[in-house]
Amino acid sequence: MAISGNVATPCGSPQENLLLDRARGGDRGAFAVLVRDAAPGLERLALRMLGHRQDAEDATQEAVLYAWRRLDAFRGDARFSTWLHRILVSRSIDAMRRRRPAAELAETVDARAADPAAQVAAADLEDAVRAAIDSLPPVQRVTLLLRVDHGISYAEIAYVLGATRNAVRMNLVAARKRLAVTLRGVVDLGGEPAGGAT
Repeated sequence: MAISGNVATPCGSPQENLLLDRARGGDRGAFAVLVRDAAPGLERLALRMLGHRQDAEDATQEAVLYAWRRLDAFRGDARFSTWLHRILVSRSIDAMRRRRPAAELAETVDARAADPAAQVAAADLEDAVRAAIDSLPPVQRVTLLLRVDHGISYAEIAYVLGATRNAVRMNLVAARKRLAVTLRGVVDLGGEPAGGAT
């Protein structure tokens, strides 16, 4: 049975809300359509966060399975794809923390900050930027990837991370500062225009 009353203020399109109602009623095909629309972004984000294709595929599958099992808990206070991102990010951050302790991340950043020229000389620009992003603490890395790679708004990132918009802004500032140290002289990281956060 569709539990449409569980969604007080739907955020998705009318088609998405219809698919959600059908999926809540047990329609796996409707759920598959919802996932198919979100899947490319999820897989790309998981790969950027975890760095290994198999880990990324596993995390994406776990997120989708969790979403199916907990679909009735989704209140509709965000788009379905944003909710899936939230689930994926939570699992991926846990995996990153288990795999790379914070102390190791800090040492990596310090080593790269000490000699950014050697880092750039050893790899092309794309590799240097990827390595610098990988060296960020998990929450900063995710915040930066969601904003820059996916163009997600501050409000949606806050929902995904279970944080405030101000915390999102602070994480982005901190991530850019760390990248600026690591990539000094390699790339212009720019910034958000004042008042441009949405």
